[in-house]
Amino acid sequence: MMVYKSHNKTPSFIATIRLLVNSVQEKEILVISECARQIYNSCLAEALKRLNQVRRTNLYKETVKLSKTNKKDKKLRTNNFKYLNKKFNFTDLSIEAYATKTRNASKYINKHLGSPICQKIGLRAFYTAQKLSFKKIKKVYFKSKAQFITLEGKSNSAALRYKEGYVFIGNLKLKCLFKKNDKGLKYALKHRIKYCRLICKRIRGKNQFYVQLTLEGIPYQKYEVGKGEAGIDIGPSSIAFVHEQYAFLKEFCDNIVYLDKEKKRLQRMQERRRRRMNPNNYRDDGTCKTGKLTWNYSNRYIKTREEIAELERVYAAKRKQLHEIDANLILSYCNKVLLERLSYKAFQKRYGRSVGRKAPSKFVAILKRKLEAQGGTVQEVSTYKTKLSQTCQCGTVKKKPLSQRWHICECGVISQRDLYSAFLLKCVTESGDLCFDEVNKKWPSIEPILIQAIERLKETKEYNKILSSFGI
Repeated sequence: MMVYKSHNKTPSFIATIRLLVNSVQEKEILVISECARQIYNSCLAEALKRLNQVRRTNLYKETVKLSKTNKKDKKLRTNNFKYLNKKFNFTDLSIEAYATKTRNASKYINKHLGSPICQKIGLRAFYTAQKLSFKKIKKVYFKSKAQFITLEGKSNSAALRYKEGYVFIGNLKLKCLFKKNDKGLKYALKHRIKYCRLICKRIRGKNQFYVQLTLEGIPYQKYEVGKGEAGIDIGPSSIAFVHEQYAFLKEFCDNIVYLDKEKKRLQRMQERRRRRMNPNNYRDDGTCKTGKLTWNYSNRYIKTREEIAELERVYAAKRKQLHEIDANLILSYCNKVLLERLSYKAFQKRYGRSVGRKAPSKFVAILKRKLEAQGGTVQEVSTYKTKLSQTCQCGTVKKKPLSQRWHICECGVISQRDLYSAFLLKCVTESGDLCFDEVNKKWPSIEPILIQAIERLKETKEYNKILSSFGI
């Protein structure tokens, strides 16, 4: 009997390093990516085929009807699904084995791709099909031709590895470009490398390749993490933060200048060029025909498409950078954050443009990641249970319209609505209930801090545009 040693999960962090790649090396990397694309599509098709075999059985149809809350039915569901997955080989190990088998069947792919990379690609395809089986996604997509596939190894000893400033993949030796006096990177390279990942970014119309080193340990700390609790009220385009020492109300990514007119001009130009190259795909009234169509794209169309993609890439990179700065500011004051459990899909339906620009869920994901890496915690509070935007510290619950941006109560409490909700979050217990004794105890010391936050916001009004939702 073979005994497998259990691998304990250890904390990890990622260091990204740019690679120096010439035209010959770039061509070889794209060939490897094309081989990986064929492996991925083949594994995904096989995984979907096996999933459909599972779904066609009577046992599956009966198991789906079982209750998810009843303990007995829940256990039976788990056992039945495990049995079906094993019977029809819908498991991660079986798809990994299929990826290796597909690689060995082609001499060309076998020549360019290592077995560990193929296994990781097969695993990625299985997880995509598994999301479909769990109904987390509605549809899966196969990778189109010329689409770059991220390459990832299983360890730093085979197929894709980093050693002494170079990355090795197949017969390629790629040099890493290091920044001078980069303390974070020097700190990262002292840790054990678990595995490497090769990624590609399209920047200014050209491919730029990077290696991501997954290292064991915790990331480099540029700041000291604070102590205590803080409440955060997240809106579609704003954030309110309240701590015992400091509070602020601000717009997400207020420093970004959106070139909407420039983007619309490029999109109109792009559409005109597409219509000119494909007149048979449009009706006489100018509408596009339905069904399967063949599209021809001119070089100018492709150039305009890359300009639009570059504009979006710059927005996304700047937005992520500003979210990181805001998260670092919050972590410098506290190690526990309380925020409301929100539906960001509902935000998208109601405030699509603001959410698309500000990405509040991206900020929450960054904040959670940073807090967990530093040993902090995030507590999400139910909005239906607490009703923070409607509640006053005197116990009065009164529904307010969205146009009312200030909390004004007959008991004498006057405060900006978002800041007051963030303050109430600070007084929510671990069970998720609002403690009114704690609210009345903390309010005398918190009130002047909230007033100072509003005064700082008014000072910026002279040279910076303020959202109308702030009520100032």
